[in-house]
Amino acid sequence: MLSPSIPHLAGRDAALRTLGFSSAEASWLAVVCLHSGVFTRRQFCRFHSCRENAAHRFVRRLVHDGVAREHPLPDSRHRFTRVYGRGLYRALDVEPFRHRRSATPAVLFRRLLSLDHVLEHADSPWLATDQEKVAHFTARGIEANLLPQRLYGGAIHTRRYFALKLPIAGDDHSVTFVYADPGRKTQRELRRWAQSHRALWSRLREAGTAVHVAVVTRTAAAQRDYSRSLGVWLARPGADTPPAPAEHDKPTSAEAALLNGDSRGLAKWGGSGAASQIAVQPRERVNQADAPVTVIDSYSTHHSRHLAPKDADGQRSAARRTGRM
Repeated sequence: MLSPSIPHLAGRDAALRTLGFSSAEASWLAVVCLHSGVFTRRQFCRFHSCRENAAHRFVRRLVHDGVAREHPLPDSRHRFTRVYGRGLYRALDVEPFRHRRSATPAVLFRRLLSLDHVLEHADSPWLATDQEKVAHFTARGIEANLLPQRLYGGAIHTRRYFALKLPIAGDDHSVTFVYADPGRKTQRELRRWAQSHRALWSRLREAGTAVHVAVVTRTAAAQRDYSRSLGVWLARPGADTPPAPAEHDKPTSAEAALLNGDSRGLAKWGGSGAASQIAVQPRERVNQADAPVTVIDSYSTHHSRHLAPKDADGQRSAARRTGRM
């Protein structure tokens, strides 16, 4: 079984080798725990260039050790493995971690599709945890209130950044944001996701950092639809150029404060009413059905054949479409 190099692990898999896993097994488990919490045998075999009996032995060991369980994959002929062993996540120093939990079919496929993309680009500089993502952007001088975030209620309010936990890879020159479509019938979630990233993407492009969006789908038909939509978002010379920073600060900061329920940010603009007036013009433009949600530098789309639903449209071969200006 091959053990491909995965640079962004930065040695974290060594902690799993001390638990008795081989180098290949430890690096695989580290990637799964960090990015999805779930995997299929096909993903395992494809990544390690091995036969299915090797995947069978590995999954059987995880189940026997009480750190994973295998389940039927909804709307599919395949099965998936959920890795929930607390000791594995604790060894990787990423506890508490929501990937341990069971998930709805939509969240499950989002995780599997995300893992597919990470495995296909294993040498990219992936930011594996929410903390790494926040640290990367704030170190670039981007205010935390411009990052996608959600405020969860309860006895104690919890603010979570990048709540969908989709993969992000970034360095000083470019950042790739992955969107995984679990089989939605519309692209409303894509537009909401892009809208929540709009201020961040604008600030990155102002700083000279290229923004790339990668969409992973379950069918070729969905891939074609997303390719058409993303093509509208591409920056073109002389059009859709970001406004100057001084002009940009008002709408994006005010809009981010409104979206994130940031009381201190709202106070900066004179309260929620004043912030709404400042943000209304860009919001009206974004909400037009035929207008781009945002501006990006490039995109790519891919559909994962082995995660296609049973009634897929018959185009079973994996394909890619890319766009770049």
